[in-house]
This record gives sequence, C-alpha cells and structure tokens, in this order.
Amino acid sequence: MIPEILILTLISIILMLIRTKTLDISILKLEIKGYQILIIAAVIEIIAEFLYNNVINNKVVEILSLNWLIYIAIFVVTILNFKKPFMKLFFIGTLLNFIAIISNDFKMPVLVSEILANAEAKKIYLQTGQDLIHSLLTDETKFKALCDIITLPPPYPFPKTISIGDIFLLSGIFFVWHEPKNKSNTNKAIES
Repeated sequence: MIPEILILTLISIILMLIRTKTLDISILKLEIKGYQILIIAAVIEIIAEFLYNNVINNKVVEILSLNWLIYIAIFVVTILNFKKPFMKLFFIGTLLNFIAIISNDFKMPVLVSEILANAEAKKIYLQTGQDLIHSLLTDETKFKALCDIITLPPPYPFPKTISIGDIFLLSGIFFVWHEPKNKSNTNKAIES
C-alpha cells in the first residue's frame, strides 16, 4: 500500500495548495501520540518479511515473525488518538483487516483477478505459502468480503487487489492532511 499512501499524500498536498494558494507545511500541526509504536512495529514486520523470504522459509519463522503485530500497534495508536476523526477511519480499517487476518491463519487472503498481469504466477506464489502476509482466497476462506477482493486494474499504475479495510485506512491517510485543526490553520493562512 506504499504507492497508494504516497499517491494520496501527493493528491492531498495538491488540494491543499489549490485551496490555500500556498504550500506552507508549517500550518500542519499533526500530533499523534504513540507514533513510535507504529515505527517499531513496521520495522519488525519488514525484518520478519526479509527473514521469511531470504533466510528460512518455515513455519517457525512464520510464527515468530509476528507479521500481524502491525495491526496491534495501529489499534493502540488509534485508541490513544481516537478523538481525531481520521483515527476513527484507521481504527475501522484496521479492525476489518484484522478480522480477515485472524480468521484465516493470520494471513490476508487475496483474490487474484484474471485482469492482472501474471495472474497464474501470483496464484501459485500465494498457494505455495511463499508470501508471509498473504494467502490465496479459496472456498474455505472466512469473511471473504473483508479480504483483498477489490481489484485496482490497469491503467492504475500499480495494479493490485485491496480490501474494504484498506479503503478505510487510505481514507484516513487522505484526511490526515485535512484534519479540522489543519483547516482552521489553513483558513488563518488564507486570511494573512
């Protein structure tokens, strides 16, 4: 989801620029309690994926990797900052994704659409358990509606499949830049 985060951030900055006629990042007063927890969890997940893909590909590494730890970190941070409107979106998105993951052996099932390039290769990759955090969506998958079933096809530059939870998370990222506190600061910048 990194490309989507970057794209939404860029769109948000462009909209802010259009709205305020200036690009003054200092008007953003984004204070997130516990953001360090997210950084630590992200580092753990990156290391876990590296170990799983490059060192040892077995069940012990998968269990020890705690790839789902990032969701616990997001829950903690969203609860610490629940008064912020965008954090409610993060919470909902995280909850929906976490339900899908814990219900399916701690992996997010993915529907591989035939319109994506190399669909068969992606299916085999997911079926054989080569991905630490994703699996192939099958008839046995639980909570299919919460899994990665929404395809972003070409001409989108990064074709992939996302979940309803991802949409809430990405909406939260968009609204980070348009938080009410930021709007009042933006209005002051316009009046100056």
